[in-house]
Amino acid sequence: MNAVTDTRPGVGRRVATGAAVPLVNRSFGTRPLIVHAHGPLHNKPAWPRIKEAVFALPPQMLGLVQGLTLLTCNNGHENMGLFERSAANLGIPCMVRGQGIVPWVNSRHKPRVIYEALHDIDTEYVLYADSRDAVLLGNPQPAIERLESMAGCELLFGGDRINWPALDRFRRFELSLPGARESQFRFLNGGAWIGKTAFCREFFAAAIHLEPVPEAPDSEQGILKSLFPQYYPRIQLDYRCEILQNIGFVFIDIFDLNTCKAI
Repeated sequence: MNAVTDTRPGVGRRVATGAAVPLVNRSFGTRPLIVHAHGPLHNKPAWPRIKEAVFALPPQMLGLVQGLTLLTCNNGHENMGLFERSAANLGIPCMVRGQGIVPWVNSRHKPRVIYEALHDIDTEYVLYADSRDAVLLGNPQPAIERLESMAGCELLFGGDRINWPALDRFRRFELSLPGARESQFRFLNGGAWIGKTAFCREFFAAAIHLEPVPEAPDSEQGILKSLFPQYYPRIQLDYRCEILQNIGFVFIDIFDLNTCKAI
């Protein structure tokens, strides 16, 4: 199925209930809506069966999600497009930006492209996921409801098992936060997030003026992690994987996965 690209955002109708891939993280009993599979294939053993289940679903026509725009970056490389395909299979439009930027450097282009895209989004919320290695499992409406329930949180990143770039100052700060004590997913990962659009504009305005860390000059993640202390608690992490599930470096099978009709 072709991806739905660069759809002008707006406040759409509430999506109907439809088919979904219920992935359960047994560590917390949670059902994440986005899976981000960063890192080499051998570091994410759950990825093949999750991806297979997503694209085994029959195509849906859920339409726009009320108050939410899906966003990704895709410069046209042949390895890109997975997230858009998963959204298109559900019939949910996804704004795609960054086309034709070659060579693409995450630290230089990703914050800038996201910042510019945010100014074309007029929904209250935006959900971002990397194009190459993330999938949408079903109706993302509950992600808004979860974000709204988190006191003071305006931008929620997925938690990661790995602190990367592996700088002590990042580790010390992120381990000092209350949620880090209850989860192995306690480090910021920039591959998937949901936030209030107005705040995301503010945050990425700061990001585009910050240099990447010398230890990871091509990655934007050092930029995001450098800003995290400044913006906490307006920025928080999804420690219990209630919305966002990073599966890179998760070697023990903690997932239950079945394809069925959502209730």
